[in-house]
Amino acid sequence: METPETPESQNSPGKRRMWWHPLLVRLLEWRFRGSCEVQPEVNVGHLPLRLDILLIRRLAIALPEEAIRDISAICRRLNAYTLIKFKSSSDTLSRGDWNKLQGCSHLFVAQSEAGLRRTELTLMLVAPRLTDGFLEEMRQGDHEMIEEEPGIHRIDGGIFRAYVVETDRVAGLGEPMLTLFSREFMKHPSAFAELLKEEHSDMLYYVMQQIEQFRRQMPHFEVSHMTEYMNQTLEEMEAAFLDGLPLERRLRGIPKEVLEDSVLNAIPVEEVLKRYSPEEMLRGLSEEDRARLRKLLDEKASAE
Repeated sequence: METPETPESQNSPGKRRMWWHPLLVRLLEWRFRGSCEVQPEVNVGHLPLRLDILLIRRLAIALPEEAIRDISAICRRLNAYTLIKFKSSSDTLSRGDWNKLQGCSHLFVAQSEAGLRRTELTLMLVAPRLTDGFLEEMRQGDHEMIEEEPGIHRIDGGIFRAYVVETDRVAGLGEPMLTLFSREFMKHPSAFAELLKEEHSDMLYYVMQQIEQFRRQMPHFEVSHMTEYMNQTLEEMEAAFLDGLPLERRLRGIPKEVLEDSVLNAIPVEEVLKRYSPEEMLRGLSEEDRARLRKLLDEKASAE
């Protein structure tokens, strides 16, 4: 449950995660391409009953192959409705998170106009790692956790189908999108960017594009919610991604006139002129420029 934001709470760890939350939403929308509706925040009543839980609603369109490839852990467990509580690399799974998600799910079903069968809703927690506090909450609720795959657990004993995905443990080529939200990626951004850029360069490029948009559209949000460590991580990822790209790929999208101005401003005029023979330079001059040049040469000769 969110509390009103105060100057003191703006820099709290629980708030920093919100910068990563919209990035995850954008990536899901991009990969699902109309096959799912992604709602970034579930509103289950009047404030303060607005929770940092996103909703994915399946539509009648088949999931794109890219989505199944890049976010397999989520795609293979989607239901008609899937509620996801997301914990970024700067946050932790803690005692109380499970009951909050369950509470939200019951309110969500209660306010559904058409009504929902319990088999139509799946709950999911996406977090860096399981924690002692969360496991204690599982034990207190008599829930059993079954590890279906390394880092992916099914929670039995609840009303709805439920899962926990540990981003740190699934990080790698098998889960490229969730890798970006893991602590492992934050620790070794260059190494992971190098690993992913061969097959998933479009995803890395999209992430950098979205981050740049956030910076332009929400400059104050960045100051309040991004740590210096996050900025350093993104800079390392960008450097690792760009390193090794063909020059034409790096320059793609830059207007010709902007590129020419940048190059000309960066290189001294004398260095530029050395690249051309006198004949080549003359061919590029207009009649007016040639007449002016002859006049300047005559004046210089007279002075000498």
